[in-house]
Amino acid sequence: YYSWWKQAATEPGQLRQRMAFAYSQIFVVSLLDGGISGSNDAMRGSGAYYDMLTRNAFASYRTLLEDVTLSPVMGRYLTYLANQREDAAGTRTPDENYAREVMQLMSIGLYELNLDGTVRTDANGNRIPAYTSRDISELAKVFTGLSWWHPTPTNNTFFGGNRQADAFVRPMIFYPQYHSLASKTFLGVTIPARTAATQETMREDLRTALDTIASHPNVGPFMATRLIQQFVTSNPTPAYVERVARVFNNNGQGARGDMGAVILSLIHISQ
Repeated sequence: YYSWWKQAATEPGQLRQRMAFAYSQIFVVSLLDGGISGSNDAMRGSGAYYDMLTRNAFASYRTLLEDVTLSPVMGRYLTYLANQREDAAGTRTPDENYAREVMQLMSIGLYELNLDGTVRTDANGNRIPAYTSRDISELAKVFTGLSWWHPTPTNNTFFGGNRQADAFVRPMIFYPQYHSLASKTFLGVTIPARTAATQETMREDLRTALDTIASHPNVGPFMATRLIQQFVTSNPTPAYVERVARVFNNNGQGARGDMGAVILSLIHISQ
C-alpha cells in the first residue's frame, strides 16, 4: 500500500499511473481475497500484478489481455489456476469463472453494443446477449492446464507443491497433461479437438481465444465507456463513446487496440 501511494503521488508519469489505476478497476483482483494476500509471496504477486498493469498502460489491448490472463494473481482470484480438463465420466468440468468474467467485465459485456455504446436490440426490442452459457463452458476449456511457474514443472508443481517464491510474480505456464483435448466452440469460432496437447498447441488455443475476444466489435465501445467513466464522466454521451471507440478500432495507422492512442483521444475529446 505504501508503495502504491508513493508512486501514485510522486511518479512523474502521472498519466501512466492514472491509466494503471483505471485498469485496476476493470481487470479487478482483490487484496481481500485470502488466496492473494495470505503470505509475503502472495503480496509480492499483487505488487507484480499492478506493475504489469502500469507497464501495459499504453500498450495494445491484446497484449494487456494476455498478460492479465497469464497472471497467477488473476488465476488465483478467479480460480482457474490449476484448472483441470473435463474427465471422461463427466464428473469434472473446467472451472468457468475466468471464462465468464473475462467476457462480462473485461472485454465485451453482457449485450451486443453499437459503436456508440448503446445496446443493440432485436426486432422485438429485446437486448441481444453478447454470449451464451455455452460460450462460457466452451471457452473455459481453453483455460485448462495453466498453473504455477516452476523451472522443472511436474504434476506436483501444477497443484502448488514445492512452489517457488517467484511463482507469484512470473506468468503461469502450460501443463499439457491437464489441458482439454475436446473441441472448443465460442463466439463463432471453433478450435478443433486434438489427440494430444503440447506447449505449442496450448499456446495456439490461448492465442485463438484471446484474438477472438480482442477482435469482438463490442470491445471498442466497452473499453471506451469504462475509461471515460474512470477519467472524465460517469455518464458519457453516445457520441463521445463512439469517437473514442473509433480510435480503439483504428489508431489512424491501421492498428486496433492501441491504448496509448485511445487515452490521448479520450482526454483530447470534449463531451
